[in-house]
Amino acid sequence: MSKKKKISFDIESIKDPTFLKDLKVKELEILAQEIRSFLVEKISKTGGHLASNLGAVELTLALHYVFDSPVDTIIYDVSHQIYTHKILTGRASEFDTLRQHKGLSGYASYNESVHDKWESGHAGTSISAMVGFLQANKVLNKEGNVVSVVGDASIINGTNMEALNYLGNMYDGKGIILLNDNNMSISKTRGAMSVMLARLRGSKFSKGMRKVFDKILPNFLFRIGRRIKRALKGIFQRRNMFEDMGYVYIGPVNGNNIKRVIQTLKSAKKMNKSVVIHAVTKKGLGYAFAEYDEEGSYHGVPAFDKKAGLLNNNGNSKITWSEGIASILDKYAEEKDIYVLIPAMIVGGGFLEFAEKHPNRIIDVGIAEEHAAVMSAALALNKINVFLSYYSTFSQRAYDQILNDIARTNLKVVIGIDRAGFVGEDGSTHQGLYDVSMFLSMPNMTVTMPKDLKEAEGLLKYAYDLHDGPFVIRYPRANIKKEINNDVKPIGPSWEQLTNKTRGYVISYGPVLNFLEEVIEEEKLDFSLINARYIHPLDEKLLRTILETGKPLVVYEETHASGALYQKILEFMANNEYHNKITSLSAYNKVIRHGFVSDNRSDAEMGKADIVKAIKEIL
Repeated sequence: MSKKKKISFDIESIKDPTFLKDLKVKELEILAQEIRSFLVEKISKTGGHLASNLGAVELTLALHYVFDSPVDTIIYDVSHQIYTHKILTGRASEFDTLRQHKGLSGYASYNESVHDKWESGHAGTSISAMVGFLQANKVLNKEGNVVSVVGDASIINGTNMEALNYLGNMYDGKGIILLNDNNMSISKTRGAMSVMLARLRGSKFSKGMRKVFDKILPNFLFRIGRRIKRALKGIFQRRNMFEDMGYVYIGPVNGNNIKRVIQTLKSAKKMNKSVVIHAVTKKGLGYAFAEYDEEGSYHGVPAFDKKAGLLNNNGNSKITWSEGIASILDKYAEEKDIYVLIPAMIVGGGFLEFAEKHPNRIIDVGIAEEHAAVMSAALALNKINVFLSYYSTFSQRAYDQILNDIARTNLKVVIGIDRAGFVGEDGSTHQGLYDVSMFLSMPNMTVTMPKDLKEAEGLLKYAYDLHDGPFVIRYPRANIKKEINNDVKPIGPSWEQLTNKTRGYVISYGPVLNFLEEVIEEEKLDFSLINARYIHPLDEKLLRTILETGKPLVVYEETHASGALYQKILEFMANNEYHNKITSLSAYNKVIRHGFVSDNRSDAEMGKADIVKAIKEIL
C-alpha cells in the first residue's frame, strides 16, 4: 500500500490568491502552518510585526478563499497584520527586504499591489474607508463586496465608532466588519468594549465546548446549531451593542478554525444587511514566545534569534529612549505626584516597569488619543501633574484637543513625544516629522528636545518644578546608554554652544547632535555646533551673540520644518535686521519611506554628504 504524498507549498512562488479556491480545508490548514513558519523565519531576520500576523493567518486565508480580491475590497485597520495578505498576493519572494530601504513595506502600500486597497499605518480608519468604498461602488455602478478587518482594540477608536454609527443606521449599503478579537492591542486591551467582548466570548467552559463542536459537528448541524443559538440568545441574553446599532452580529467564531471562518464569511456574503463577525483569535499563535506573551513584547520586534526569542536582544548596556524617559518619571512619580496618561502604548512607550512599580499612577486609555488629551487637561485644571505620552504621529490625531483644551488655556501638561524624527523601518505613516510644526502653531507651547538622558532629566525637572503651561519633550526611536544622574539641575529656556570653531554655526537639537559633531570633526568643517534644546522659546541672548558675528548659519532639523526652528530664527533675524547667510537642512515637503534611519536621512537629503555640501555652499 503506497504512502500518501505529503502536501507542501512553495510559499515564495505564490502569485495571487486564486489558487486557494481549489484547496480543501486540510490543505488550507497545512498552508496556514507553513505560512506561520515562513513568517517566523523571515521576521526573525528583518524584524517587524510578529504576533499580530501569526494570529491572523486563518482569517486572511479565509477572506481570500471566500472573496475575490481585488474585485472585492479587503481593508485592514492599521494594516500591521497584513503579512499573510502580502504572501497570498505575490510578494513572499520579497520578504527578505521587509521594512528595508526600497524593500517591502511593513504596512499596506498602494505602490506594491492592486490588492492593497487602503493604505494605513494607524488605528481607526478601516470602517470609514469601507463606507467610502461602498459609496464609490454605488456611484460608479461597480460590483464587489467590501470587508473591513479591525482589531478589538482599534474598533474603539473614535473614527471607527463614528463610522459604525453611520453605517449601522444611516447608510443603506452593506459592509462586512470582521472583528479580530485577540484581547490585545499592542498590549492588553482595556475599557468597556473589552469587557463587552469578553462577555460575548463567554466562559472558559463555553469556549472549550465551541472548540469541541467546531471539530466534531458536520456543516449542516453546525448551521442548525447556530440558528438555535441565535434563537436562545434572543430569549435569554441581552442584545449587544452591534445589534442595537442595526448590524447582524455573528459570533463568537473561532478565528483560528479556517473551516468555521469560511462558513461564516460565506453566510455574511449572502446577507443583505451590514454584518459584524466576531472572530476570536490567538495573537502569536504557532510561536510559543509570542503566543504566551501577555505584555505585548512580541507585537513589533527587531531581528531576533528565533530559538531564544527576544532574550537579551539589545544587550545590557543600552535602553531605549522610551525606557529612559520612563525611568526618569519613575524617580519623580511619588515625589512630584505625577500621573502618566498613555493611549495603549505601555510596552512600546517603555512604561512596563513603571506600571509594575506604580500601577495607580499610570492610566491606559486605549487607542483614544483625543480622549487622553482632554482628560489630561481636566487633571491639570485640578492641579494634578500629568505626563501625557504619545508617539509623534499619534499626537497629530489629537491636534484640536491639545490646541483648544491644553494650549489655549495654558494648562500645565507635560507631553512626551516618542518616536520623534526619523523612525526608520516603520516608514512614511510613522515618521515623526510633523509634531514640531504642529506644536509651534499653538499658543503658550514650550517645545524641547534633549541630546541625552541627563539633559532630558534637567528639562523634566524644570517642567514640573518651575514651569507653568504646556511643555513638550521630544525623543527618538533609538537606543541610548544607561545613565545614573545624582545631581540634576533644572534646565530652563536656554541653548548651549558645544564646540567653538571660527567660520560659522550649525544649529540643531536632540541626539542627532552626536551625528553632526562626528561629521564636523571627520570632515574638518570649521563650524561651531549649537544645541538648541529649546526649540521654542528661542534663546534670544545666545542667538543674538551668534548673529552679531556675521557668520553663516546652517539649521539642521529632522522634521518637516514648516514653521519649525528655522522659520523662528528667520523671523528673529527679520525683526532685528540681521543679514547673516542662513540655510536649512530638513525633510520639508518630502514623504520619507521605510529603511534604516541613515536611509531616511539620505532620502531627505540630510546625510553626511548633504551636510558637507550645505556648509561649503554657504561659505
